[in-house]
Amino acid sequence: MAFGSSPMAGDAVDLLKKLRGMGSKKSDQNTLLLVDISELGLPEDDDILMDEIAELHARIARVRGGEAYQLSPSNIALVCNLTEMNRMEVPQELKMQLLKVVQEEAPEKVSEVDQTKIVRTIDMTTQMAGALRFLEAFEERAKEAGVIAGADGTRPLNASDVQTLRSLYAKTGDKAFAETYVQGQSITLISGGKPPVPIAREYYVRLDLLGSDILNNVAIHESDPLFPQLTLTLDGLMLGMHKLFNPSGAKCALNLTLESVAGNAFQKFIEANGDAKLSNVIVELRMADIMRDLRKYQAAQATVRALGGNIAVDTIDPAALGVINLVGFNANIAKIAWRQSGMEDLARNRANIRQAQEAGCIVVLCRVDSELGLQVGREVGITAFQGLHVEGMML
Repeated sequence: MAFGSSPMAGDAVDLLKKLRGMGSKKSDQNTLLLVDISELGLPEDDDILMDEIAELHARIARVRGGEAYQLSPSNIALVCNLTEMNRMEVPQELKMQLLKVVQEEAPEKVSEVDQTKIVRTIDMTTQMAGALRFLEAFEERAKEAGVIAGADGTRPLNASDVQTLRSLYAKTGDKAFAETYVQGQSITLISGGKPPVPIAREYYVRLDLLGSDILNNVAIHESDPLFPQLTLTLDGLMLGMHKLFNPSGAKCALNLTLESVAGNAFQKFIEANGDAKLSNVIVELRMADIMRDLRKYQAAQATVRALGGNIAVDTIDPAALGVINLVGFNANIAKIAWRQSGMEDLARNRANIRQAQEAGCIVVLCRVDSELGLQVGREVGITAFQGLHVEGMML
């Protein structure tokens, strides 16, 4: 798969096709360098840093008459034309360049890096079979991730899709990207026949637009193994663009992952907010993400609250209300996703909703797309709503 404006020539599947095509034919490219950057301990959610590392590899490959390929988020391959002497010099040069990056970004980690694990050299004139076997392991992962489209013409996410997203952002720039793909939606109080009162505005990236523009054969689902990697990248972009879509610094909600809250982009976001820190920010965390790692949730909650921010538990299915206690999340906001088939679940769990409200939690019925959602929400005591129908009421 091509990578648009990315310096990478392709992914593991592309490289495997290239090497299989070479076969026993004589080629100017005689060496494969396999790089594992996970050993460096650098934050993979820092898109600018990852782009710099990608460019570093592509540059070294070009100088040596070759190309660089992104095998996975932490594995890169260089196909080059190297002499016997070069096969010792170039891997060492690559290691030194990467260690220089570590020294600049995280100097305390330099001594922890095992340099013997960073670069592996394969002489393709004598070890082509070994090179193919190594890459076939990545091809198998790619097949499991659905790189080949299914019968309906779509496939799940793969690692190159994340790189394609980064390339689009680099090409369009943050201002144009924000204007095109970022949308806002109000969290609104509606009660007693009074006019709707917005209490915050949630901002998010329109995945449907991204899908139609750059991922038009990709089925994007939260259950996809690579969905967290996609959201981690999107979170970093959103945090970096916040002053473009919310220039006034008004109360805003951002849907993040637990990993994002602990990441470098979030720290930069806090620093950019100055003295306000997170006083006007609601950090929304999906319930599924929270249940996956409750300790990380508690840590994220402590971090956000210490900086004056609020926590929202997002995407709570109505059916889950029968088995979870909303009060137990100790959140400022709990967002229950509206669906018509969940009406009975909402009705059966009025006490759960009321207990959360009495504990100071604002319960929101989100994804409300009809008057029925408002009606059912009011009947179970909910007064805060979000969704397309609510947006229409605000016009």
